[in-house]
Amino acid sequence: MMKRSLPVLFIGVFLLLCLIPSVGMLLAGPSPLLANESAPRTPALLDRDGNPNPAVLADTTDYIGTRFALRPLLVSARSGLYEKLLHTSAEEQVTLGENGELYYTSTLDDYCGVGLSDNELRRIAAHLAEIQAQVERDGGQFVFAVAPNKNSVIPERMPARFPADRAGANYTRLLPLLREAGVSCVDLFALLSGQPELYYRTDSHWTAEGAALAADALLAALNRESSFAAGPFSETGTHIGDLYQMLYPVGKGREAELEYSPGFTYETASDPRGGNAITIRTSARDRTGSLYCRRDSFGIALYPYLAEAFGTAEFSRSADYSVEAFSGLDADAVILEIVERNLSLLLPDEEASS
Repeated sequence: MMKRSLPVLFIGVFLLLCLIPSVGMLLAGPSPLLANESAPRTPALLDRDGNPNPAVLADTTDYIGTRFALRPLLVSARSGLYEKLLHTSAEEQVTLGENGELYYTSTLDDYCGVGLSDNELRRIAAHLAEIQAQVERDGGQFVFAVAPNKNSVIPERMPARFPADRAGANYTRLLPLLREAGVSCVDLFALLSGQPELYYRTDSHWTAEGAALAADALLAALNRESSFAAGPFSETGTHIGDLYQMLYPVGKGREAELEYSPGFTYETASDPRGGNAITIRTSARDRTGSLYCRRDSFGIALYPYLAEAFGTAEFSRSADYSVEAFSGLDADAVILEIVERNLSLLLPDEEASS
């Protein structure tokens, strides 16, 4: 009798465990989204027009797959097993480096010299020259800068199985084309390389010190004096890296958070998300001039320094890099900052560039 009941008991326990994620979601609500995840569409039988929704099953699958109960805990446990037993990442967007360094997998092509064609890079350089010409026609000064991928600054901690080819990387081949086209650009690679402390160990972004160095270089290109990189900087808290959060959403790993100790005097009423807002407008007393900056996530740490240097400034996370988007800005200075891994976003449409 005992031997017969064991399989039944095993099946019952197995089914009970399988029900925990879905039943738990009904009782305790959906799990929070993990780092860099977008909210899935909530399943609905009818679409906005009141017609039957043909994608309801797919929407349900996506929703449950990202919001089931205990997901952050299970994702963290899985990542721990992969790292300890297999010495690899359980998350395809994250690459494990040496000494706990984490890298964004999407940067591997740049690191290995696999990227845009020479023709595409020429089109990007020509497109940026057109943007600069438009800004100058409107009376502004233009500066372009590429924020380096972390493995461009800290290649020595990358896994040995990935062959480095800096000479073939997009930015390396683009820089001489920019200079040839007369585009005003700041080479942040030469400025930041060989200084691992300027990037977070478990994050894909630069620290407050790295951003300060970049800001000083950008402001110098705009003929404005600044010495933010001189600091001092003080440890004011802890930072949880975006890459670490992907692997360990309930993990306790933290890094020191440094801040520019003198602080900032600029004011803003449009930054409720700590630098993540699509548009941020600032004003600084006793400063002159106006700035428009098209930036990405690297601008979260960068923009306070730039805001401090101008009387008024606007920072935009729009992904529109057309010439029209930089027309009529009415700004004394215009900065376009983009991370290395996203250089392809600057490639204009064939029709627009013809």
